[in-house]
Amino acid sequence: MNHIKSVLIFLLFFVFFASNSQTIDSINYSKRKTILWTTTSTMYVGTLVALNQLWYQDYDRSSFKTIDDSKQWKGMDKAGHTFSSYISGKYGIQAFKWAGYSSKQSALIGGMIGFTFLTTIEIFDGFSKEWGFSSTDIAANALGTSIAIGQELLFQEQILLLKFSYSPSNYREYRPDLLGENNVQAIIKDYNAQTYWASLNLNSISNSIKPKWLNLAFGYGANGMVNARGDYITESGERISPYSQYFISLDFDLERIPTKKKWLRTTLACLNFIKIPLPTIEFREGGFSKIHLAYF
Repeated sequence: MNHIKSVLIFLLFFVFFASNSQTIDSINYSKRKTILWTTTSTMYVGTLVALNQLWYQDYDRSSFKTIDDSKQWKGMDKAGHTFSSYISGKYGIQAFKWAGYSSKQSALIGGMIGFTFLTTIEIFDGFSKEWGFSSTDIAANALGTSIAIGQELLFQEQILLLKFSYSPSNYREYRPDLLGENNVQAIIKDYNAQTYWASLNLNSISNSIKPKWLNLAFGYGANGMVNARGDYITESGERISPYSQYFISLDFDLERIPTKKKWLRTTLACLNFIKIPLPTIEFREGGFSKIHLAYF
């Protein structure tokens, strides 16, 4: 559930940024600040109220408690938290720049957008009988936020992007209630189908590397996860064991592709959290390796 909430928060903020920063550039900075703070505050309160009404009220409350879920899902849920907090921070920084704040102010304030949201929700979990406050979730959130803020302070740009890709798995057929009953649900719920990437811009390392939007990406995924922990035995007696996956691939930083068309810049910015399917080398836990002509 934590990752579902992370993605929901990211999408809400991303839609806000994409819909405002490119369409009302003629508004002065004072009004932009008002729009930014009003929208962010409304979204923050509205999201928490909606989650409380649509989700938490269906479960019993409890005194505040913590849980240790650090060994679940081969770390994929933590990768999801890191990704969500990074993306929220990245676009938060851009939104605060759009509103006229300095680079440092945008980094320190806008970059904390995701961490603030996710920490509040983690506290909600702490008072829910069904879950609990996870310190490793907080650590993952802090990592993603630090990647966004740190790059802005050091380089005034994001040379390392965190990205996401999805490829349907066959494992959700065993537990569709947990892993998703269809592909739309599985994008969020099925960790087997998700891959998280760290995509490094090569031109930022050496000006001689062209084109400027070419990246080298390192990915992490996992497969064979029908349970949060350990093996799963099917009705036919087959044992399914989870394993980690590591990837190396090329990628594109879509926001570095030059274009004079505002609508195209907006579209590229909206899609830049998705890993472009390109030839990929996969290394699996246990020594297996494979070359994919195009890995999603």
